[in-house]
This record gives sequence, C-alpha cells and structure tokens, in this order.
Amino acid sequence: MLIDEKDLKDIQDDLLFLISEKDDAKLRNILLSMHPSDIAEMITDFSDEDARLYLFNLLSPEAASEVIIELDDVTREKLVDQLGNRRLTDLVNEMDSDDATDFISDLSEDIAEDVLEQAEEEGADEVRQLLEHEEDTAGGIMALEIVSVHIDSTVDEAIQEIRNKAEDVEDIYHVYVVDDRERLVGTVTLKDLILAPGDKRISEIMDRSVLAVPVSMDQEEVANFAKKYDLVAVPVVDPHGKLLGRITIDDIVDVLEEEATEDIQKMAGLTDEEEVRETSVIRIVQGRFPWLLTALFGELIAAIVLSNNSATLQQVLTLAFFIPVIIAVGGNVGIQSSAIVVRGLATGEIDFGDIFHRLLKEFKIAVLNGLLMGLVMFVVVRVAWQETTTIALLVASALLTVNLVAGLVGSTIPLILKQFKIDPALASGPFITTSNDIIGLFIYLKMATLVLGHS
Repeated sequence: MLIDEKDLKDIQDDLLFLISEKDDAKLRNILLSMHPSDIAEMITDFSDEDARLYLFNLLSPEAASEVIIELDDVTREKLVDQLGNRRLTDLVNEMDSDDATDFISDLSEDIAEDVLEQAEEEGADEVRQLLEHEEDTAGGIMALEIVSVHIDSTVDEAIQEIRNKAEDVEDIYHVYVVDDRERLVGTVTLKDLILAPGDKRISEIMDRSVLAVPVSMDQEEVANFAKKYDLVAVPVVDPHGKLLGRITIDDIVDVLEEEATEDIQKMAGLTDEEEVRETSVIRIVQGRFPWLLTALFGELIAAIVLSNNSATLQQVLTLAFFIPVIIAVGGNVGIQSSAIVVRGLATGEIDFGDIFHRLLKEFKIAVLNGLLMGLVMFVVVRVAWQETTTIALLVASALLTVNLVAGLVGSTIPLILKQFKIDPALASGPFITTSNDIIGLFIYLKMATLVLGHS
C-alpha cells in the first residue's frame, strides 16, 4: 500500500504510541501493510533510537533486509551498531548478492568477517567474489543472480530454467544465452519465449547483438551506457566475454544519484560522503581552501586592474556604480555555461573533441543574451541615471562583450581541466568566477579608457 506524507506522519504517531504500549501484535499488522521504503522513511524520522530499534526488531528478516537497504547511510550505521551479528547475518542471507555486498562493505572488518562466516555458504561465497572487484566498477555493483541458458537449449528448457531461478532472481527481464565456454552470445526476451513453440531452439529466436559492459568499467560509464541504449538490465562480462552477472535499473538509478551527489559535494568543496556525515571542519577546509586561495590571488589581480584604471573612474564616477553589475553578469554567465559542460562531461555527452561545437553554440547563446541585457542596461543608464548616450553605449557594449567572453571561458575551462586530469566539478567554480572578474574588469575599464580618451 502506498502512503502519502500526511498519512505517513499520522501512522508514525500511532506507531510511537503503540511502541510505548509495547503492543507488538498491532505494530506487526501495520508494518505488514506498508512498503519497505515507507517503513525506512518512518524509522529515519524517529528521533528516539530505542523506538527505532524496537520497531525494526519486529520486522521479519526478509522485510528487515529490504528496509535497511532503503535507510540513509547515517541511520543505517546507527542501527547496525545496535544489532547483533546474528541479526545482521539473517539480513544478509535475505539480500541479493549486490545488496549484500554493499551492506557488508560498510561494516567493520571484524564484524563483516564474522557475519560472512555465519552466513549461508553460497551467499557468503558470492559476496566474497563481488568484494574482489573495485567498488565503483561494473563488477562492484553487479548482481550474480541471473538466468542463463545454453545456445542449444529449447524454449521449454529456458522456461524451466526461469522457474528454477524464480526464487533467487527477483526481476527477470531477459534470458542470457551462453556458449560452451559460458561466453555471452545473445539474449532472449520473455515475450519471445512466450510466443515461440516449446521445441524451438533458443539459437533461432535470440538476439545476437549483445550489449554488455566489461567488469572493470566505471559505474558512471555503465549508467551512461544503460541510458544511451535504454536498457533496464546490463549484462557484465569478463575480458574473455564470459557472463558474470547483471546490473539492473534500480542500481543504475542509484549510481546516477550517487554521481550527481558527488559532483555537487565537490562543487561545495566536499571530497567524500564521510565529510557530509561527520561535518569535519578540518577536512572540509582541506577540500575548499586550495581553490579559495586560488580565487583570492585572482581577485587581487582584479584589484590591481582596478587600481591601474583609477584615473578613468575618477573622470566619470558613474562608471564605478556598474562594476558590480559587470562582474556579476560575467560570473553568472560563466557558471551557467560551465554547469552545462560539467554535466555533459559527467554523462559522456561532451568530450574534448566537442570543443569547437560547444564554443560555437555558447557564442550564439552569449550574443543573444548579451544583446538583450545590453539593451536593458542602455535604457537604465540613459533614462534612470540620465547619463549621456556615450556612457550608456559604453556600459551596454561592455556588458555585451563581457557576456561573450564569460560564456566562452565557462565552456572551455571545464574541458581544459578535464584534459589535465583535474575534476571539473571541483575546480571549475573558482577558476571561472576569478578569471571572469579579472577579464570583465579589464574589458570594461579599457573600453572606458578608449571611449573617454577620444571623447
């Protein structure tokens, strides 16, 4: 049953009351009708850790294994600290191999080993196998539960294999076809299996255009691969083409969310999730300070540019009023352009070879935006400030020029940083804002000097 936020809050209040009354029977009845995600949301909202543990312990191992995976990292860590190893083992036994691996990898080394020793042998072996792969690769996020059949199998045999694996494989999208060496050679959809005669060979109905990823592929590339080809499940193979496992759409969505969160953290000067959870002042400063220091020295250069053109500002004081406007517009345009490029680099839609196309597109956008903003600025300076047409044209032209330069700078810096193996999500902001401040001031004041010098 799906529950909206208001009802969830009412149920949460009821649960807290029943917990205080220790009415386990009613609590279990309510929990049975709820989705694991809703239970996880409620447990996360509990401020009382004892109430959280009490409610969680009423869940069956199967339900609890689904709920604990849905919890945020902080709540899960606190709850795990309160659970015994036997309970943790029961949860691991109910999880798919990929979820169990993620769960085990978050435990301390001693507890993880004890849980694996107590876990069912087959499941423990699968987890150990998956733990051998790098965490952020296809091998690290894949599940070993798959349905595969030999290329010479019949349709009836394939359907029987699905029945045999039904309990282990939760969602079946395709049946994978392998040869004598367990190499992936094709796939068959459930629709094709249902429509084909039972005695027909799988080789006659399978799709031979295999879309698979290598076990060492980075998880972000896997997500982009699935997005590009509209896949709900991605088979994973070793360097020899042997089928190892699959990555399903729920894991792909998690990767996309994780990568987006990681980019946002980097833009805020945070280098990993632990810094967000613990809010370590020293570690956050270590992540932010180098780039802030770069920005500081850059702004000092901007101050020098301003100082060297003080005579121009003294000649027409009104020009100084629009310096914040010029700088702000340049910074905003640069950040907008860089955000698009950083996202494109992260999703694989843009690479260094696209630089000319990207610059041309940003140039066109900057021209149109610059003309519109320049027109607005001309009217403001000429009418509101009642300055001369020359001054109004000067400010409007400078705004247009700065807009063009900022768009180009914002588009190119992430690409250049990427070429030098520097993460654009972390470094683009300080580089772009600082360079645009310097360039914007220089353009504005030099144009003013030239115009006023000839007036």
